[in-house]
Amino acid sequence: MEGQPGKENFIHRILRTKPWAYALLLLAVVLILCAVVFDKIAMPIVARSYVEEKTVPALEGLDSLTAVQKATEAGFNVLFAKEREYSKTYDVDLVMRQNPLADQKSKPGRTIHLTISDGLHQFTVPDLFDKNGSEAVVAIEKAGLNMGLTFSMPHTNVKKGKVVRTNPSEGSLVHKGDTVDVFLSSGPNGAKVELPEVVGSRLTEALSNLRSAGFIIGKTERRKNSGEQSGRVLKQDPAAGSVLSAGSRVNLVVAE
Repeated sequence: MEGQPGKENFIHRILRTKPWAYALLLLAVVLILCAVVFDKIAMPIVARSYVEEKTVPALEGLDSLTAVQKATEAGFNVLFAKEREYSKTYDVDLVMRQNPLADQKSKPGRTIHLTISDGLHQFTVPDLFDKNGSEAVVAIEKAGLNMGLTFSMPHTNVKKGKVVRTNPSEGSLVHKGDTVDVFLSSGPNGAKVELPEVVGSRLTEALSNLRSAGFIIGKTERRKNSGEQSGRVLKQDPAAGSVLSAGSRVNLVVAE
């Protein structure tokens, strides 16, 4: 009916004549918005803060697949480092380090950072034969190794002060930072030398060890032997441990 105040006009009249009603309505709207924000944002944060912490599993020494499976079962995420690292402790492809550490308490869903081992970083002992002492030091350090002890030994063919052999021997695979002992020739001074054991060694290795010790290779005989691999030394004459003059001849019997 024309002229009859409608519902909308009634509300406007109430708000206009009673300001406190407007304030009450505004407060109701604010409370509703606060309730929505608390339910959608604050409550999840509060809930997470009260989640019971779990024990971080031990993942070092495991392969990557097993490590991921074990971490997931415990309620954690995993992130692998982009670069692998060399390790003396863990073989290649195994987890060598984790953060956080095993047995620590942490909230579920946290990321465990893992580093994978690239195995041993091996270095080769350089050939120092007939080099002088200072040259040997430079070559050893350049190879990523450390100079060890220096010994003197008689040798008929290597000049005094030159390298006769090393320990570990030339070509041996060692770890970074390992030490290499150097044996320098004291010349053919007639001193006695103990004959090294070469039985069971490959012929090339036996020849190298005997020459490095200051001996000369005498007769080399080939002999059939079903119990040894071809090229292995079956017998040496004189026997190992004999004390001989530097430059003495050593005869060998080698498996065909």
